Amino acid sequence: MSLTSLDIFILLAYLLGITLLGIRAGGKQQSSRDYFLSTRAVPWWAVCAAIVATETSALTFISIPGLAYISDWNFLQLAFGYIVGRIVVATIFLPAYFDGKIVTAYEFLEQRFGARMRRTASVVFMGTRTFADGVRLYTTAIPLALLFKGSPFMASMGSDVTYPVAIALLTGLTLLYVFMGGVRAVIWTDVVQLCLYLFGAVASIVILLQLIPEGTGVLFTKNLSGKLDIFNSGWG
Repeated sequence: MSLTSLDIFILLAYLLGITLLGIRAGGKQQSSRDYFLSTRAVPWWAVCAAIVATETSALTFISIPGLAYISDWNFLQLAFGYIVGRIVVATIFLPAYFDGKIVTAYEFLEQRFGARMRRTASVVFMGTRTFADGVRLYTTAIPLALLFKGSPFMASMGSDVTYPVAIALLTGLTLLYVFMGGVRAVIWTDVVQLCLYLFGAVASIVILLQLIPEGTGVLFTKNLSGKLDIFNSGWG
């Protein structure tokens, strides 16, 4: 894979642009509550898009197509569980947030079960998130590192450097706009990146469908040995 000057320009322009967008979207926070809650003035659809973009990480975007290729579409059952979970959260937990004017779930746990429960839940969450997000960060750096390997400048530095550089670049830029812009920066950059990866997914589907030798009709006339099955009621 070789990068042209245009490829490098687009990549750098995106990384710089998304960082500047986050800083600008954050504006000037007047208090810690504004920094963490954005005065609750962000549109609901932007918050929804940010949640979807956050939970659909690069690990999901890169690994799930491969999982579907080697097996089937059973993983989509989890998405239906997400819908049920959203309904439960919106009807039961969110009212408690607004009625009690609390910021995090751990404040709610402290009100109901005490400070010890809050601290325990916080430590467990931070520990699991640190390991999980470390994997996600590395996964996100993989395609960027592969692009770097095609760059003459990075190639001259050796292949062992590309992954650390990709991880450091992603971490540094993300920390910059999050630190400067707060939760408002996180939301609006997530909205942009959600639109970007949805466009990429749709474009990939269109291109791949055009490459099927028998045409797209084969998807509707053959089950391809169960590869299009979504629901699985078995225990195995």
